[in-house]
Amino acid sequence: MKKILMLFVAMLAIGLLVGCSDDSNVLKVGMDLTYPPHETVDSDGNPTGISVTLAEEFGKYLGKEVQIVDVPFGSLITELNIGTIDVIIGSMTITEDRALSVDFSNKYFNFPLVTLVNKTFYDDNNIETKEDLLAIENVRFVAPKTFATLDVARELANNPVIREVNDVTAAVLEVVTGASDVFLMSVGNAAGQHLANPDTTEILMDPLSLSPIGMAFRKGSNLVAEANIFIAGLETNGVYDILRNKYNSVIDSNIPGATLDIYLQGIIDEEE
Repeated sequence: MKKILMLFVAMLAIGLLVGCSDDSNVLKVGMDLTYPPHETVDSDGNPTGISVTLAEEFGKYLGKEVQIVDVPFGSLITELNIGTIDVIIGSMTITEDRALSVDFSNKYFNFPLVTLVNKTFYDDNNIETKEDLLAIENVRFVAPKTFATLDVARELANNPVIREVNDVTAAVLEVVTGASDVFLMSVGNAAGQHLANPDTTEILMDPLSLSPIGMAFRKGSNLVAEANIFIAGLETNGVYDILRNKYNSVIDSNIPGATLDIYLQGIIDEEE
């Protein structure tokens, strides 16, 4: 009986701790700071990037101080649900599986998903378009286990071979060495990895899909409604312009000719 009572008290304490975070003056925002230009650090080790600025603007809207918490991508939902962080603003795709564990806001970006391809595989198969790639049988698609892009490969590719690895570095290495043929990823990350590995990779810039990106909250959080109001006004309240002014040149250096609007396909049109 004592053990049951102690367990109940412990669970109640955790519940109170988690439940009170919405009312705190500090908004703890979780993201993995290894994904420039969205989530990264500057030369002094301070968080910077599109998601960081978006989080700061959301904090201003709520009247809360923002604290960025660096969390490996695969651990973000766990850390959210145990109360370490209040919200995930970190390029997280809205999926049905994840929605079983968290409450998502409406989407604020659509990430074009493009393919980083092993150069030898690309040349040997005379690949010029995404249709060429998708017609090939048994293409080896690789991605970290926590990435939703493998679901896109399963849906669109011709009997693909799915290879799951632990992180982005391992996935890129698979493509570079030829252990895998393709890494389907967001356009910014794919462009950066191709620039870093120009002799061993090619990139198909025509998107296979658009990946909806939203904020993630604990189930039942009061912040979801606030987030949706904030997101609905991102164009009219000038936040998208703040992001454009600060990051267009960074995006262009990674994806020549591109601006923030590459992530707003299907977003601005829907608002209008």
